[in-house]
Amino acid sequence: MAFLPQLSGIIARQVGSIQGKLVSQIQGQVLNVLSKFTSQCPDAKELEKIIKIKNNQLQNINALERRLQTLRNTANSLDSIISSLQVAIEVIKSIPIPTAIIPPQTGGIGIPINVLTRYSDALIRLNKLLDALEADKTGIISVIDIASITLTQLKNRLEVIDIAIQGCAKDSTSTPQIVASTQPPQNTGSEGTPNLDYLYKGYTLSIVQDPNSPKIAPKRYAIAKDKAGIIVLYGPSSFSSDTQVLLDEIKFRIDNQLP
Repeated sequence: MAFLPQLSGIIARQVGSIQGKLVSQIQGQVLNVLSKFTSQCPDAKELEKIIKIKNNQLQNINALERRLQTLRNTANSLDSIISSLQVAIEVIKSIPIPTAIIPPQTGGIGIPINVLTRYSDALIRLNKLLDALEADKTGIISVIDIASITLTQLKNRLEVIDIAIQGCAKDSTSTPQIVASTQPPQNTGSEGTPNLDYLYKGYTLSIVQDPNSPKIAPKRYAIAKDKAGIIVLYGPSSFSSDTQVLLDEIKFRIDNQLP
């Protein structure tokens, strides 16, 4: 158990390193992409490259979000250990130990000093471990919360690319249309068996073509339906976004927004 008080520091360094690289990459790539829209809209081939860049970075963000969710579960699992330690401390405190040594000749029972010392040492160790675990959990949750805010900001930064592409819709007559490389796949396989990628925590997922897409490029988004077939959650609409990116995004929203 001695390593636990260091857990939050280890996680902070690992998450900070990955997060720092993402921030640097995304900020640089967004600036580079936006520079391509300064004088005119890129052609279809260049737009496809731009969309691919955005999709790759969204995949990186989604991967870190899944890792943060795992870390949050780990932090929450410390609650059971903390509760057990609190119970152990209370049990030791409640043990009826005489505060004075009564001589045997008077009919009392003598308690060796080393027994009292062991109880005292046990309480000290347990209290130190309890403090360390509570501090560790607080530290881990703090690291996750700060990182989550940064990832949300990075997603918003990437959305600027979609805004730039949307602006090209005004000039769609002279801008070749991008043909989606993959159409929204079916939720079932060739033999009618359910596609497990589209089943998540009791919800059925689907990829939908956005009817408000501009002519130059298709936009798609994911939806989640409950057992009654009612849509309970929508994912973000994105230009020709990779199917797995859309599925990962809606799954993340299910984890955080639905019971």
